[in-house]
Amino acid sequence: MERGRTFDTVAALYDAQRNGYPGQLFADIAEIAALEPGARVLEVGCGSGQATAGFVHRGFDVTAVDPGPSLVEIARRKFADSSRVRFAVASFEDWPLPADRFHLVAAAQSWHWVGREVGFRKAADALVSGGHLAIFGHTPKWSEELVGLLQPAYLNHAPELWAPPGENWYLPEGPISDLIMASGYFDDVGRRSYSWRRRYSASAFAAHLGTRSEVLMLPRSRRDALLTSIEASLPGEIDADWVTNLYVAMARSR
Repeated sequence: MERGRTFDTVAALYDAQRNGYPGQLFADIAEIAALEPGARVLEVGCGSGQATAGFVHRGFDVTAVDPGPSLVEIARRKFADSSRVRFAVASFEDWPLPADRFHLVAAAQSWHWVGREVGFRKAADALVSGGHLAIFGHTPKWSEELVGLLQPAYLNHAPELWAPPGENWYLPEGPISDLIMASGYFDDVGRRSYSWRRRYSASAFAAHLGTRSEVLMLPRSRRDALLTSIEASLPGEIDADWVTNLYVAMARSR
């Protein structure tokens, strides 16, 4: 199973445990891309709608695409009363672009799953003249104390997973800016960063880790042993720090 498709197997847990996005991020996207209410947004990899809510709240008309039918069903229920959002179950690569173009293509914690040979070209094709691409995602910035509490459980039950998190892809020293520019479809990339903290119970933090694709790829017995050990190693409540990085670029004239 492709790692990017594993989230749909735990859709309800994913929806309950995955983080939303800072409100300022959506305000900044609107400012950078000069988006007015009614702007058309194409969201790539919407999951269960964590970022969708931020776009709808600002009055944008959202078309949200995701390959996970269970995740999309949860998102549809969330926005059942809204006329501003519609959903499609498909990968971005396979989804046919409509005739109407978009003012913004956005990917929240999903662009690393999109095929590079298709993604940037298709995003540019989806945009109106002067439209923008926005890619953003969370990276854990957990304390040494928290990392130290997690390490024994990982080394005992899944040592191959004890490595820098894949979400480091979204950090400034990661590849996003270079990939956008190397595609040849977009102009200079702007970046903004948002630091924040979330408090978890031990069980909630273990459950959050249980929604990570590399953990979901483990055999069920090893996964359960890992998460049980993690929960047992943590105090009743923990504070976990995160940083969200946003990258926005305007499509070049074609």
